[in-house]
Amino acid sequence: MPGGILSGVDADYVSNDVLEFLQKADLRVGTLETAIGNEPNFNEEKMKRLCDVIYAKDEDLFKLKQLSFDIVSLANNHFFDLGINGARHTIQLLDDLGISHIGAGNNKQEASAPVIKVVHDKKVAFLAFCDKEKMGWCPWATETEPGINPMYDDYVVSEIKKYKKQNDFVVVMPHWGKEHTWVTTPHVYKMAKKMMSAGADLILGSHTHCVQPVVNYRHASVAYNMGNFLFPDRLIVKPRSTYYPETPINFTSLPVTNAYPYVECVTYKKWKPLARVGMIVHSEIDTNRPYSSYHLTIEKEDGTIVFYDEKKIHSILKTRGQLLRYYPYTVVDFIERYTISLFRKLGIKQRQIFANSSF
Repeated sequence: MPGGILSGVDADYVSNDVLEFLQKADLRVGTLETAIGNEPNFNEEKMKRLCDVIYAKDEDLFKLKQLSFDIVSLANNHFFDLGINGARHTIQLLDDLGISHIGAGNNKQEASAPVIKVVHDKKVAFLAFCDKEKMGWCPWATETEPGINPMYDDYVVSEIKKYKKQNDFVVVMPHWGKEHTWVTTPHVYKMAKKMMSAGADLILGSHTHCVQPVVNYRHASVAYNMGNFLFPDRLIVKPRSTYYPETPINFTSLPVTNAYPYVECVTYKKWKPLARVGMIVHSEIDTNRPYSSYHLTIEKEDGTIVFYDEKKIHSILKTRGQLLRYYPYTVVDFIERYTISLFRKLGIKQRQIFANSSF
């Protein structure tokens, strides 16, 4: 989301070493989790529900070009925050910038269409899906109306199989999981297994705003969730929608929140520390066995992004990754949740039970 407190900023918001690392890749992909537009014509249906509107201004979309992004997924619960006109406007701006997009479109045919790239003589198909049933409101694309590409089991499996037959590799970008958690849910775990069985070579997850493990399985790689990368703090206005003032505001004079509450006045919404951590997944898919590694980033309070090396986070990701890689994860997750629930009834805090479950 290239707006927020970085709206209008066009330089020095990403460190040179992060930029250099991105430039080494053959392709750069990510999720654009926002609508784009200069007029706050919020979606009426969303305002009847949670009012969690996120958008960035037209001129800020150019940051994606500065960062050399080749493909963005639009399959998320904020793509439609400025309504049908905002959705069409966002797509047009991306087309004007020459940035490919997947996972949403002006109709069902566009929303489901893959982007095909040739990398080192290999055809790579990129697909994106949004798990609409597990998150906030967003419309599915129809034959005539814009919307997102839905994620339900049989459809996702059939799409992956179809494009695997036509291409050397298939990359899937699902918007899934539970927000603000770094524990992969059983639903996501099972869906990833189905995607891999259908032929997905690489899965790059988004939505939780928190990093989750990267796991290399026998025939595929999964980044369960990549957290936030470029998603600055922002101003929100009643009821709790993104706000861009017409004249500069002294942020230090505003009320501050680390949550996402309903507000009565202009409020400075700042991410909690864990949500400032992002993950750049480095995937090599030019072999018969895709392999992925990762580098953590952090978005500082002034909005700038730098590499971040926190040993505790690496340790937690590694431990969780081992559970996902080698053990019946759904059983482990059930036991952990049951034990936490039991001990809570006895008045014992979660941190006392699982020392590595919080940081």
